[in-house]
Parts: sequence; C-alpha cells; structure tokens
Amino acid sequence: MKLFKKLLIAVLSVCLAGTIFAFTGCGGEDNNDDTNNPGGNTEQPDENGDEGGTEEEGETYVFEAEYTKLEGLEGFGPSGSPVGVGLALPITDASNGFCVANLGTDSPITFKITSSAQVTVTLRGIFGNNSLGGTNAWNTTTFKISVNGTELNYTEFSTTQSTSGGQNFKTINLGEITLNEGENTIVFSVGDNKYLNNLPVGPSIDCIRIKTTATLTMETYEDNIL
Repeated sequence: MKLFKKLLIAVLSVCLAGTIFAFTGCGGEDNNDDTNNPGGNTEQPDENGDEGGTEEEGETYVFEAEYTKLEGLEGFGPSGSPVGVGLALPITDASNGFCVANLGTDSPITFKITSSAQVTVTLRGIFGNNSLGGTNAWNTTTFKISVNGTELNYTEFSTTQSTSGGQNFKTINLGEITLNEGENTIVFSVGDNKYLNNLPVGPSIDCIRIKTTATLTMETYEDNIL
C-alpha cells in the first residue's frame, strides 16, 4: 500500500509539472514585436509585404502625429479648412484616438526626435485615406518625406477610400533611415498632386514607428488635443 501511494504521488507530481509548463510556455510573455499594428488594425504584414521587421532588436517607439507642432499650419486650401490644432482629427481607428488630416502644402508634419546614438533604423508610418475618394498613389512626387533635410526615396504606396467611413489606416514600411545622435527631424509634406478638387493634399497620418536599441524621445505638444 505504501508503495502504491508513493507511485501515485509521483504520477500526480509529473502531471502537475506538465500542466504548469503548458500554461507558462504558451503565449504568456509580452511580445514587443512591431507587427502589433497601431491604427486599429489586426496583426498583419506591412502593406508593402514586409513582415513587420521581426529581425530588428530593441524597443518599438510610437510617435503620434497629433503631438507634433501644429500651431501656424494651414489645411489643404479651401476657405474654412482646418488650421493649427484643428488638423488633429478625433478618429476611433487611430492609435491614440487622433490623427492629423486635411493636410495641404502649408501643413508639413514635423517629428523632432532625439536619439541617444547614431543608428540605422526602419521607418514605418501609419497612413489613412484622409476622406479622399477612390485610390490614391503616394510617392516621392505626390507626398514628400525628408530625414534631416534629405529626401527619402521610398517605395510608392496607396490609400483607398473606406467603405465604412473610417480612415482605412495602413502600415507602410518607408525604408531604412539614419538617425544621428542628438536631434533629428522627419518631415512629411504634400507634393505635386490634384487629389482633392484639383488641390494638392496628403494622406492622413496616424503615427510613425521606429524599433531600435537606442533611446528615442520626441518633442511633444500634448495640449493639441486637450
């Protein structure tokens, strides 16, 4: 009888250990991989086919467009278009509940980012259709991106009108950039297009994402959305 009890206890111990391992080994850790897509989308590859940069190391930094300096900026042109903080549009699909929209030639969006070291990183942006009809192509002619004053030569992408009235955000891999130690500027500006009533306009911008081992901070204007 004593031998039977010892065998029973041993079997129960093995089963309990296996159960604990099953719970701790499956989905229990916090995955910081940047395939977790802000903008209200489910996990998916970037729009241009990149699988989300799982080879990159470090922390994923998300910098919100509505926290950039909006004072003094003017919307896409027609009378009554938004200006300044009015460019920050509340939208439930956005990562922080806001994006910047109605962007025109007088509303470049500038991210001022300070890096603890010089690093080469992948720049990703989350863009929406900005209430534009149909499908619109964004490239180095229609929508300009510069890093520290140098124009970024990125692969063309498109935004498409949402059937539900939302911004239809997409995560776009814009390619590799170099951040200098210290302050850096990443500027998104409207280029040459006639996508809105023969006026130049840009896509809406939710945020940008950068994954790096360096420490990054951004100059923010959080009063924009108060």
